[in-house]
Amino acid sequence: MRRPTTIATAVLVLAACFSATLSRGTPAVRVQSSTQDETPVDQKKPLAIAPAKAPEGLGDRAMAHVRTLCELGPRYSGMPGWTQQLDYIDKAMQGHGLTVRRDTWTDRKELLTFTNLSVTIPGKRKDRIVIACHHDTKCTTGHPDAEHNFHFVGANDGGSGIGLLLELAPVLAATPREATIELVFFDGEESLDWRWNEAARALFGSKRYVKNHRDALLVDKEPRIAAMVLLDMVGRTELHLQEELYSTPKLRTILWSAAVACGHQASVFRRAEAASDDHKPFLDVGIPSLDLIDLNGNPHWHNATDTPENMSGKSLQITADLVLTMLPEIERAYVLSKD
Repeated sequence: MRRPTTIATAVLVLAACFSATLSRGTPAVRVQSSTQDETPVDQKKPLAIAPAKAPEGLGDRAMAHVRTLCELGPRYSGMPGWTQQLDYIDKAMQGHGLTVRRDTWTDRKELLTFTNLSVTIPGKRKDRIVIACHHDTKCTTGHPDAEHNFHFVGANDGGSGIGLLLELAPVLAATPREATIELVFFDGEESLDWRWNEAARALFGSKRYVKNHRDALLVDKEPRIAAMVLLDMVGRTELHLQEELYSTPKLRTILWSAAVACGHQASVFRRAEAASDDHKPFLDVGIPSLDLIDLNGNPHWHNATDTPENMSGKSLQITADLVLTMLPEIERAYVLSKD
């Protein structure tokens, strides 16, 4: 996930200076322009939605997954931890009675092998809501700048989304829903270059997933994706899910409304900034998408300090509450409204 060079709210007039010093001195990176309305939502007008609470201890169980994954070390393509992590996700889902599909391919330009994982939880309707994360970690070896080479385990940036999806899976499977839910673990989110470089060498998994989906739609081989929710960096101890301004405005309103309903306003939308992430390929083809991300002001992003010690089961519990509270409203807005 990457921050843009332009800020869409006056609250962030100093963010460009901050961005230039964040992540071991890496300058702020530039992303492509967005066709979305990047105006922050009106926080004084939340929707009236019912709160949902995640099962007690879900956040702590998700943290246990994160700790186990971090013990595998770096988890990008070609590393032993990458293979072990894929098997870990597969085994954990099988333990919930769910089947994992693997999509493995080799990028012909980069000569790297990637694997996306997905799990389908059938609903009453075939229209899908995708809930996703990325499973790769940033490569912090082999860069020309010595500051960019260090031991990095990606606890929050990579691990938090995985842990949360693994624990949300049985909860979602046990609750009858209108929409089919698809849980997706994208590979290759992180830029191969240290800097973002316009996503030319990043977002490999989400780009492939969207292309495959579009190709299948053309020949009526799979139902449409009604909406997409991305979980990226959602477990920091001092959790702050920024208002990610590329995300679809209606979905941003639903997220804020869920925070109000659950009493989690302090962890959401104190700051607003766009971030190019795995939701961007979905937005680019017109699929409503939302990025839950704690990037703005996060001192551990792409730093050696992104470890389980700087994460909290409480933060993962809060994020789980938000996801479970949002889902019925997303179904109403993007699935039932199509009747």
